[in-house]
Amino acid sequence: MMDKRVMLIAVLTVLGIVLTVIRESGEGHAEPFSLLPSSRQPVTADRVHRMADTTLKAQGIKRENIRPIRGRNDVRVLMPPSFDPLTFVKAMRDSLAGYDAQLVSMENARERTTVVQVKNGDQIMKAYIFSKEPATTARKGVPPSQPKKQIR
Repeated sequence: MMDKRVMLIAVLTVLGIVLTVIRESGEGHAEPFSLLPSSRQPVTADRVHRMADTTLKAQGIKRENIRPIRGRNDVRVLMPPSFDPLTFVKAMRDSLAGYDAQLVSMENARERTTVVQVKNGDQIMKAYIFSKEPATTARKGVPPSQPKKQIR
C-alpha cells in the first residue's frame, strides 16, 4: 500500500516539473489583459479648457472669477479662501487619465499664487493661475473682523 502512494506522489511530482518547464519555455507568452488602452488619445487645448471649466464650476468657482488672459494660453482664477487648488489638480488628473497630457503644479509663496499647467510633451496647452480673491476693505469707523483659523 505504501508503494502505491510513493509511486503516485513521484508521478505527480514529475508531471508538475514537466508542465512547469513547458510553460516557462513557451515562446508565445500572452500579454497581460488590461482594460486601459495601450496608447493614449491626443487632447486639444479646447478640450482641456472645457474640462477645466466644468471642474472649476463643480468646485464652486463663480464664472466671473474665471478670466482668460488675452493672447496667451493662461487663465486667471480668483479663488475663495476655502478653495484648495489640489482638489482641482486631482480632478483634472482624473479627467485627463486617458489622454496624452501631463499636469505640472507650482506654488509661488511670495505672490500667493498657484500655477497649474497642462502639458503635452514640452508644449504648454493651458495654464491656470490661481490667486486668492482680494480681501474686502474695512469701512471707516468699523473695526476689522478677525479671520477664522483654517484647519489643515
